[in-house]
Amino acid sequence: MSNCKLPYLFPLLLLGSLLFSSCLREPSYPRLLVEADSAMRWGHYDEADSLLSAYGKAPSYKVSTRRYHKLLQLESKFLRGNSSIDDMLLVDSLENHYRKISKEKHAKTLAIMGDIYHVGGDNPSALESLMKAEEDAEYANELWLQGIISRQQGDIYLEQRMFDKMINFFRNSFYFAQTAKDTLRMAYAALRLGKVNTYTETIDSIIYYYQKAIELGGRLEQSDNIVPAACYELADIYLQTEQFDKAATIMTHDSINDVNWAYWHYQQNHVDSAIYYFNKVLHRYNYYSDAEHLYILSNLSEKNGNMQLANQYLRMCIEAKDSFQIQSQNEMLFRTEAQYNLNSAKEKLKRVERNGKYLGWGLTGVISLVFLVILYGRREWKRQQQDKATAIAREQQLRQEAERKHRQSRQQIEENNQHIQQLEQQLDEARKQNDQLTIQKLKLDTEQLRAENASIEAANERKDYLLREFHESLIYQRILINAGKPKFHLRDEEWDFLAEWIDKVYDNFTTRLMALTPLNITERQICYLVKLNLKPSQIAAMLNITDTAISMNRNRLYKKIFHEKGSAKDFDEFIKNF
Repeated sequence: MSNCKLPYLFPLLLLGSLLFSSCLREPSYPRLLVEADSAMRWGHYDEADSLLSAYGKAPSYKVSTRRYHKLLQLESKFLRGNSSIDDMLLVDSLENHYRKISKEKHAKTLAIMGDIYHVGGDNPSALESLMKAEEDAEYANELWLQGIISRQQGDIYLEQRMFDKMINFFRNSFYFAQTAKDTLRMAYAALRLGKVNTYTETIDSIIYYYQKAIELGGRLEQSDNIVPAACYELADIYLQTEQFDKAATIMTHDSINDVNWAYWHYQQNHVDSAIYYFNKVLHRYNYYSDAEHLYILSNLSEKNGNMQLANQYLRMCIEAKDSFQIQSQNEMLFRTEAQYNLNSAKEKLKRVERNGKYLGWGLTGVISLVFLVILYGRREWKRQQQDKATAIAREQQLRQEAERKHRQSRQQIEENNQHIQQLEQQLDEARKQNDQLTIQKLKLDTEQLRAENASIEAANERKDYLLREFHESLIYQRILINAGKPKFHLRDEEWDFLAEWIDKVYDNFTTRLMALTPLNITERQICYLVKLNLKPSQIAAMLNITDTAISMNRNRLYKKIFHEKGSAKDFDEFIKNF
């Protein structure tokens, strides 16, 4: 009986194995998607977007094809540097899907995930994802992708000023691109290597790599993304090494080279031209740059004989230096303490290892556990210290904001009126005693407080007027009427117009908010719509994301600003009153 069943068993096993293998085999994809993938591989991003858009007009019913389309859309954003935290759920789903199907696509999802973590400020998780992506890309022999992943890792270490670690990643990025004959990524890698060698002060290598970036970038359609930046950096090096003629040959007369022209004229004693360019770049970069530029402007104004202006620039320079010191003091303290604790942990680990080798293999597991605990503890301590330093800075900024609002409030007027009454009582007593000096001082103090009250009243009246004008504006009425409708979205120019109105009505809202924490475009748009008192469902519809994503974003933004957990409602209350 069993012998009779054997002939049927083998075909069934064969059919089962074929079905199983077909489940693991990658499906074939539509031509438009394959061509879009290839276009992105060679850096033709506009062509890829056009192909993806053409395919999106008649998408396939197949789940596998729709997933591939989503992956390519995320890949396009990733390669352009536009990854968004809002895409985390989607890329996580794709990562799980491609894990056992395709090493190449799984590597892409992990690289995109790493970029999203990096955008969100979680560098440890970003590096972990990129290391896994690197393994899969190597297994799939995707050299161009390996190069991009290496560049991402190098960028993270570059941001953290960990120069010894970043160099090898950028060199690997250049090597992979060169091996793959990928001119675009070779040019980007050369640009990074020029910057890296700037930190290590190896002048010949700096010049070589920037010249290489200019040469490679000049062969590409995307030269505008590479050549101007490389020329700017190379011109800066020529200026520092006093090769003024070489610098002038590669500096264009546009905004990117304003600061280079400022130093070019300054170093050749062209006083008026240097003043013109240094004034152009004021407040364009950071407090440190402002302090340096203001100091030079003070010296140049003194050369021109304008001592009043020279002193004014000098006062502004001191203010910029104070702002920079406040910003960097906590960071410097954290780095020093972190380095000390790292060295202490390493020394303890050496002692443990020296003592442990005499205790036999039985203690190996314990030593490993201690090592892991130390590493974890160090990482946690660093995170806590960084959180503490950030929290202190934010608390100071929020305190300054509260003081600013108080100076413009009705409460300040009442306090001033109470103070005026006290001064008038003192004035009566001074008149009785015929104390002319005290009388004069008290009169001046009283007039100052009354002028301050008048200024606050005028500012509040202006704010009320602007608020009424804003509420009557077309952009506000359009949002008020259409917010929440499925197909209602603002164009880029409308977002810009809305931001201008909000900044005008609410006293530079965007600048004050960005001083607390950096925000991407979507995050700023959420803040604007919350400021307009829209419901979460209306905001979700306008930004074309889910209600859940809006809640998550508001929770995350509260934590990003205050460095502690808070609800979406807490975030809304803060924004409405900010």
